[in-house]
Amino acid sequence: MNTPNLTPRPQPLAYSIAGAAEATGYSERVINDLCARGDLTRRYANRKPVILATDIEAWLNSLPYEPPH
Repeated sequence: MNTPNLTPRPQPLAYSIAGAAEATGYSERVINDLCARGDLTRRYANRKPVILATDIEAWLNSLPYEPPH
């Protein structure tokens, strides 16, 4: 009988634009718009843009608790 692997996966340190979209539930367009506005920062690994997981977490933590009126 095979037992499932219960070892937790390490969390990524950085995400591609598509990965950031998947991780947050927002579209790639929204992620790119947030980068253009300066709410998220793109960094480049060679030519590939990445967003640090800590930047995504900080942005999410900065969001208001209540929707705008």
